[in-house]
Amino acid sequence: MTPRPPGSHRNGQEWPYSEAGRYVDAGGVRWHLLRIGTGPHILLLHGSASSTHAWAGVAERLRGRFSLVIPDLPGHGHSSPLPEGRGGVDDLAEALGALIQGEGLLPSLAVGHSAGAILAIRAASRGWIRPRGILGVNPALGSRDSFLPPSVAGPLLAMARSGLTARLGATLFRGVPLARLLLESTGSRVGPEVTARYRRLLSRPDRVRGVLRLMADWDPGGAGQEASALGLPVRFLTASEDRWVPAELVREFAGGVPVTELPDRGHLLPEEDPTAVASAIEELAAEAGL
Repeated sequence: MTPRPPGSHRNGQEWPYSEAGRYVDAGGVRWHLLRIGTGPHILLLHGSASSTHAWAGVAERLRGRFSLVIPDLPGHGHSSPLPEGRGGVDDLAEALGALIQGEGLLPSLAVGHSAGAILAIRAASRGWIRPRGILGVNPALGSRDSFLPPSVAGPLLAMARSGLTARLGATLFRGVPLARLLLESTGSRVGPEVTARYRRLLSRPDRVRGVLRLMADWDPGGAGQEASALGLPVRFLTASEDRWVPAELVREFAGGVPVTELPDRGHLLPEEDPTAVASAIEELAAEAGL
């Protein structure tokens, strides 16, 4: 039975742009996909433990000028996981390419947050997508163990490596204090509505399983150098208070890609400062000749 995209639920909270959601089968995944706005296509990819909701504020600012394509990544939000035995960066990027090609899309720009930035770069470097520019927001460069803060790395990586059940993880995340701790560890200041959405996502065992699978197989190896070699405009946007992927780490692994650092912001830039992210996208669009 095909699940329905999220709408209103029992506490009255509305999932952003739920009316634009639909399901698409591609690359072994049943994708939950949003299509919003009109104009040149821009692909927006969220990061680990997140979903399409992360782009709501950015979408509100861009939908009048661009057609936004926003999928839930495999095992996240309302998309099914990749088949067993597949879960690395290449597997995710290839499945993403199958989605884009199956939809007959030619995104002019690819924008990714955190892990989504690495997927955009990898998919472009393999030829699975062919954007005219890429923006990485808080890009998850470096190794998995180098950017996760200890308060988060301890419990999450222990679950990923020990094989503890996702049901246990979901039970832990149902507690408001743990969800709040996770968000506070990003260095971003977000409101109670955002906290409630993450708590809702991570209280589901299947979503926790998707996050752990991504973490267990995560290896962005040399993404900055890959981005530099693409021969198209690539830009990284980072934040001074990002505790997950610190600005100095982004600069260290950027591979020559220009890096812009925003002051007094954390890891959740699309939700904390959607105006700044939307402006960076518009600047890249102009540079790419859109």
